[in-house]
Amino acid sequence: MDACYYSLIRRAPDAQLVGWIPDLPGVTASGTAEEDILRDLSRVARALLAKILSKGLAPPEPSQAVELPLADHVGRYRRMLLILS
Repeated sequence: MDACYYSLIRRAPDAQLVGWIPDLPGVTASGTAEEDILRDLSRVARALLAKILSKGLAPPEPSQAVELPLADHVGRYRRMLLILS
């Protein structure tokens, strides 16, 4: 299984980093280091996609970068493309 999804990462008001994959509900991570968040997001996303595929379902279609928000009331997002294999 190879898939590519964008993650969004932003700094929370408490200085923690928060990350999520908008196309994969429930795939979130938080911490102090971006590398840790990306690792956790990738691990949880792989597990979710394996579960989806094991049920014979199609994985969610990934959003294009231009479809993703740039910020919210808390601040700007950093977009990272995750390649899951």
